[in-house]
Amino acid sequence: CWDGFQRINSETQSGGIIGIFRQGAAEMQRNVIVRNLDPNAVYQIKEAPTGKKIITLTGKELAEKGLLVKLNKLYDGALFEVCKVN
Repeated sequence: CWDGFQRINSETQSGGIIGIFRQGAAEMQRNVIVRNLDPNAVYQIKEAPTGKKIITLTGKELAEKGLLVKLNKLYDGALFEVCKVN
């Protein structure tokens, strides 16, 4: 009962946005894999629309380990910005 999307600029691999939605799921957190990024580049994940920095990971880490997202409400959602930093 989780849903989500990613819109990554796959041509430049410069970043994009991720949307994650909890739709009544029993578990409060979910590991989210982000694909189509440069595995050797470093990316900063920011909360949208606040711009609060959440974590900095490589494209490889985002594709293999992912990003842990926690949503406390039974029905909730979050948007994140993915920005290449190098």
